[in-house]
Amino acid sequence: MSAAVDRGGAVRTDGVAGVDGATGAAATSSGVRRLRLLTPASLVELTAALSAVTAQSRFLAGGTDLVRSMQQDHWIPDLIVDLGDVAELHGIQATADDLRIGAATTFTDIASDPLVGRHATCLARAAAVVGSRQTRNMATIGGNIGNASPCGDSLAPLLALEARGVVLDSGGATCERPVAEILAGPGRTTLRHDEIITELVLPLLGDDWHSTYAKLGSRTMVSVARVGMAVVVRLDAAAETIVEARVGIGALGLTAFRAEGLEQVLTGSRVNQSTRDAFVAACPDVARQSIPGRYSLPYKQEAIRGVAWDAWEDLGLESVR
Repeated sequence: MSAAVDRGGAVRTDGVAGVDGATGAAATSSGVRRLRLLTPASLVELTAALSAVTAQSRFLAGGTDLVRSMQQDHWIPDLIVDLGDVAELHGIQATADDLRIGAATTFTDIASDPLVGRHATCLARAAAVVGSRQTRNMATIGGNIGNASPCGDSLAPLLALEARGVVLDSGGATCERPVAEILAGPGRTTLRHDEIITELVLPLLGDDWHSTYAKLGSRTMVSVARVGMAVVVRLDAAAETIVEARVGIGALGLTAFRAEGLEQVLTGSRVNQSTRDAFVAACPDVARQSIPGRYSLPYKQEAIRGVAWDAWEDLGLESVR
């Protein structure tokens, strides 16, 4: 197996602040930074590439966040590892127990995949509203986690689905970690610089499970979530009762999180308008606990009520009783 191809390129940094020999690409005598690029073509080559990664290195999948960050923050990583040729990072498949999604799978592919639509509806719906169509064609689910933006659309569904990330390190070891344990704050994860998520593993939910994703965005066609909510419930149709509930919230605090209070409102409740009203009424308190004292709190308290109402209606539980 050949090693990952190492390609160096010159990047002009005239007027670029904050880039030096310690934190950016190496400088040449002409004032041009030399950018190092690795292009692994397999997991074996990716493992080898991880040994060269530093805290100033970055992975390139869709590039929708990386390119913007380099342009806006005026910095150049010392190494970019291009993941585009690693076939094992792409694709969606179901096993007997799990739904497995490659970390470099785009949101366009996730939104249109019938397995995701059936077993992880909330994730399919979230994928369908990530940015613009052009963004969805490039952006990847692994990148959404790695970027760790509080408003990342996939994060609330992944938490509600109790997704796990398969993490590969530079020694070739792999382990599974809950996505909830990977997210650490805005732009921060618990991954070491020589670790990468290769795959997402979601429990394969049966037909008694129902889920959806709803959000309030800042624009109509290219919407960044201001509040996002994923709701996953298991329904006892005969008893007309919600047996289990999971609620993920995004864009309401430092990182996406599970709203245990809302889950308690739904769990064990009958499917009726009283439950819907109690669910919606409990939402402002979630906002109050998440962003106490923030100037946007009154707006967010009303916004999350509307998002919760939409999520309940989208679940369509009353039609399957």
